[in-house]
Amino acid sequence: MYDFMEYCLRSYYRSTGWNEENQYSNLCMWSRALLDFYTPRGLSLYFSKLPTPQFKPSYTMSALPSLHGSIGYLYTSQPLDIGTSGTVDFQDMVDRFRIVHPSPSPDTPTKHYLLYGRMFLPGARLEAMYVRRMSPHLQCLVTAVNNPRSANAQISMQLQYDVGKWCSECSYTTDDGLLGLRALYNFGPPSNYGQWSLGTEVYYGIVDKSGGLSTGLRYRTHPTSASPITVTYTLNPIVGHMSSAYAAQVSDELALCSKFDFSFYSYESDLALGLEWRTKKKGTAVERENNVITVTPEKTEKLEGLIKLRLGFASGLALMWEGRFKNALFSLGLTADLSNRTSPIRTIGLEVQYFS
Repeated sequence: MYDFMEYCLRSYYRSTGWNEENQYSNLCMWSRALLDFYTPRGLSLYFSKLPTPQFKPSYTMSALPSLHGSIGYLYTSQPLDIGTSGTVDFQDMVDRFRIVHPSPSPDTPTKHYLLYGRMFLPGARLEAMYVRRMSPHLQCLVTAVNNPRSANAQISMQLQYDVGKWCSECSYTTDDGLLGLRALYNFGPPSNYGQWSLGTEVYYGIVDKSGGLSTGLRYRTHPTSASPITVTYTLNPIVGHMSSAYAAQVSDELALCSKFDFSFYSYESDLALGLEWRTKKKGTAVERENNVITVTPEKTEKLEGLIKLRLGFASGLALMWEGRFKNALFSLGLTADLSNRTSPIRTIGLEVQYFS
């Protein structure tokens, strides 16, 4: 489940018309949602306030296995009406399998920006983010991390240019002087059958004088097709790593995924299988007319819970349940090593979010 600040960032992208799914860095985002999901560790509590549509503070506290927390603030020039933890659309809060082909809007707002900062306690480590929409197709993103124990701050800068048909990214990181270029090209318009996409990445480290490259291929069907699927293949020839993944929504409640990783040099491989089970319920519509309140059930079903399961030969077992209890959102998960018979449970945790 997204934390409050990440959810605000994604809401900002949607409100300004920016398509994250058209970036090469998100080529495998659907298989990652089914297989590489984060499971909570220990007990974590997230509290956030919504004083204004532009300004939003957030506080986190983790009690187990050690006591630590953070204080964060976020400001956007674009007002965000995100609701509360009791009324927010649950499907927007969880990282799930979905295939969306957003249509460009001629009224896309520009010149908007987002500011975010957080301090972690204890240790006083700082992280910050600045996102600036410079034009309908151009966006700048700057992130920074400052650790009091380190002499220099780590700053990462990205310049993203997206025209729908293709998207390019230019990035630079001050920590190791890493310069990178990414590009993704979509073949033809989205059709009833599907769409192919080809992407590549080239990066070079100025400090250590070394570089690398990777390439990827993706096929995804139209979101209105009978069985939405996505197939991805990525290759990094320098490190000798390849990965192929297949994800499909076999019903309204169930999505399945499989991924195979292989190394050319060491001949090591891993096969991971995952599923996503959705629980839904019908909502109610409230109408008020002449001081008479009428409550009628809605025809459409809304997502109210999500169960994820991953089983890999190398990564082991991971299980997570995400849902809503009254006005709070929760994530309950565990990871296990099935080959360890004495102590198979690696981690177990619960995260609770509340914002109003």
